[in-house]
Amino acid sequence: MSSTNAASAPNEDNQIAENEEIDVETLQKPNANLVRARPKLRAIERVPVEIWSMVFEQYVLLDCRVANLLLVCRLWRGIGEQTPRLWRRMLLSADAIPPSLRAGSVHACGEIETVERIRKRAGASLLELTLVLGPNEEQSPSPLVRATLFQSVTHHVLPRVTFLCIIVNPKMSLDLMQESLQGVFSGTLEALESLMIASAHPIGNLYGPLDPVIQMINASSLRLRSIYLENVNRDFITKVSALDLWTRACRITIRNEFDALDATTFERCTRLEFLSFSGELAYADTNHSRKVDYTNLKWFKVGLISMGTLNKLKLNNLHSLVIDCIQTDYPNPSPAPHSIVIPELKVLHLATVSPTAAAMAAPKIETVCLNIPTLKSTDADSVIRELLSGAEGMLKPKHLTITAPVHDKHLLNALRHLPDLISLQLDHQVPFSKMFFREMTPAVSLSRSRALFGRGKKTTKPPLLPKLRALVLDLHKIPTDNLQLDSVKSTIRTMIASRKNSEGYDPLLRVACKWEQGQPNEEFIYPMMCLTCIETHIANEAHNTSAQPT
Repeated sequence: MSSTNAASAPNEDNQIAENEEIDVETLQKPNANLVRARPKLRAIERVPVEIWSMVFEQYVLLDCRVANLLLVCRLWRGIGEQTPRLWRRMLLSADAIPPSLRAGSVHACGEIETVERIRKRAGASLLELTLVLGPNEEQSPSPLVRATLFQSVTHHVLPRVTFLCIIVNPKMSLDLMQESLQGVFSGTLEALESLMIASAHPIGNLYGPLDPVIQMINASSLRLRSIYLENVNRDFITKVSALDLWTRACRITIRNEFDALDATTFERCTRLEFLSFSGELAYADTNHSRKVDYTNLKWFKVGLISMGTLNKLKLNNLHSLVIDCIQTDYPNPSPAPHSIVIPELKVLHLATVSPTAAAMAAPKIETVCLNIPTLKSTDADSVIRELLSGAEGMLKPKHLTITAPVHDKHLLNALRHLPDLISLQLDHQVPFSKMFFREMTPAVSLSRSRALFGRGKKTTKPPLLPKLRALVLDLHKIPTDNLQLDSVKSTIRTMIASRKNSEGYDPLLRVACKWEQGQPNEEFIYPMMCLTCIETHIANEAHNTSAQPT
């Protein structure tokens, strides 16, 4: 290891010892405050060591630095060094270790002596191991130095590793990787539960240097449940998906925006419950009548997908769906509106500028977060009209969030089809008219109506969203002067009071507005209630109503 790298990775124990010497000298000085603190130290000493070990283990679960514990006092340092689980997270790198990898409870090791010390303190506990390759720079060590450092751990502890992470930093060639991992992986990874392979940049043929460890995992890691792949190409994923280890995974995360994957890639994963893929998911099977069965999938996130591809997936147990972008089906026709039924879906996060998203139907939907990233109100209006058209099978959530430059006329028409809506959050990018608040305000006298909303016909329609309990408006993108601001605030307060005193309408429990970027929301109802508190309040109301004698 070069002198530069050695300087960037100082000995952690030496740092602790120096701090302890400073603390001891301070304690030896006569100080009334320290004298008064001595009984507290004796109380600490009376706590059983086993209790402190349990506390320290919980501390590590919060991913906090172990060195901070050891700096408190000699007692805590002694207990910490004898608590194996505090030393189970090891990161090995013969190259310079950036501060981002030194964060948390991980123990960064750049020398064999440090590795031996940490491994000794870990004892027989299960381990989490991270191997870092590169970056390849002028002062970087030779591949032999890297391989020797890695072997100082892998030749002893591989059967006890539950988490294995391999990070490939920039400028690492395939030959350097091959030599740096030569002879590192031998034996078994029988305790492995989670595998992570992350490359700083996409590298072609990355599978070759990693083939020994992947084959070892395939043969021995029967407990594998989680796979995370970042910046690996389609060929890498195709080869891994053909192995038995792919079928063991319950959780798969792939971060790769450059290559499209076929939906059949995950068909063999019968245990899969969580799938996150940041790229495009496509369907290339010529047999268009065959559907890909994602049997147990409950949480699904995809970067890009068409409604035609989504229609080819069987998602009978899906609970949450996140789509970052919807691709058009051109030149193929799009599925009919509300024809893609996802029977158990409760949460939908959707970003789209395409009205084809209306093909989805979810009879048990509870929460919809809709983002329409367009500058044209006409495009946003078109999406809203199709998604919330009032037709049979339309999404009817209880909680709705919309981020879009939609005209409030089309927004009001859409909201009329959601009489059971409980919470509404709008990130509005075009000015509201007073009609928006008038529609949600119970009928008032003609003179009062003219005073609030201006002259015109008195509305005879029932107010919008009679069961609404929470309304949050983000208006910071709309330019407004103080006079308009005061008028809007007055209108909102009138709406709150009117709904509270009108029979047939549930009173609002939270109304908030954001006027300026970087400023907190202005709350109109106190005490402020979060959505969970509102749902609890509604449940209690229903219980009290049912408990009342008829």
